[in-house]
Amino acid sequence: MSANLEELKAKYGKVATLTVPLDEDDSEKVATLYLKRPDRTTRNIVGKLAGTDGAKAIEVALKNLYIGGDKLELVLSNDYAFASLDEAIVEMLSVQKAVLKKN
Repeated sequence: MSANLEELKAKYGKVATLTVPLDEDDSEKVATLYLKRPDRTTRNIVGKLAGTDGAKAIEVALKNLYIGGDKLELVLSNDYAFASLDEAIVEMLSVQKAVLKKN
């Protein structure tokens, strides 16, 4: 684990590592992004955008959650890389459901 990642963990708490393929013909070409936990504001904004513009929702999520790693522009400017993000971003923004128990 890199010193940079340790510094990010100390500053932000839990940090997710997102490995994004950059080239469909070369699995070795990847970008590694470090993302912080989403806050309520980010979840709300991305949730509103997701219904009307999924690509913009992903872009906004990345720009708000990105805290380090490879340059974010490597992913945002690469159509193949950007298209691979859907499931990872949805997973990142999802939360556990609360359980209501009637007594």
